[in-house]
Amino acid sequence: MKPIPPLWGLVLAGGQSSRMGQDKAWLNYHDMPQWQHVQHLLQDVCECVYISRNPTQRFIDSPSVVMDQYAELGPMGGLISALGTNSEVAWLTIAVDMPFLTKETIRHLAGNRNPQSRATAYRLAENQIEPLVTVYEPSSFSAIRVLFEKKELSLQKFLAASDVAFLSPPQPSELISVDTPEAYRYWKKP
Repeated sequence: MKPIPPLWGLVLAGGQSSRMGQDKAWLNYHDMPQWQHVQHLLQDVCECVYISRNPTQRFIDSPSVVMDQYAELGPMGGLISALGTNSEVAWLTIAVDMPFLTKETIRHLAGNRNPQSRATAYRLAENQIEPLVTVYEPSSFSAIRVLFEKKELSLQKFLAASDVAFLSPPQPSELISVDTPEAYRYWKKP
């Protein structure tokens, strides 16, 4: 039997934040920048945690930063950049714009991970897969690279067409993405 690849974490913080109008990595929901909060969530279940940032972004003070060389190409670009760090591990990705995720939801995903599948992901409904709170196994990386080279950049479409272990999220409301100023003001209310 093949050994189970180690689980590493990736905070997807390198986006352009164009809809938000300010860097979502630095928004504060939990008395710290959001990138740091997500890093703490991942440290609970991952051997190593990296932060994916783009070259024009404000400096992130962490020894484990992956420079997203493809920031304009979305989350798949961040994952491809991380694979340059290590493609022998499984990567648990978390988008920085999901401020309601808890350790329990992350533990549930990591604890029910199926290393025999290409990925383990949350499915909210038949056609609604969450690609940015997902464990991507090393067996998925060659297929993701092929799609990336073809400029087919949807991780959600990759998951829908692949051998993936789907889970129901313990608290679906935790998978809300906050990516506009209006949503930020609404959810940041005391």
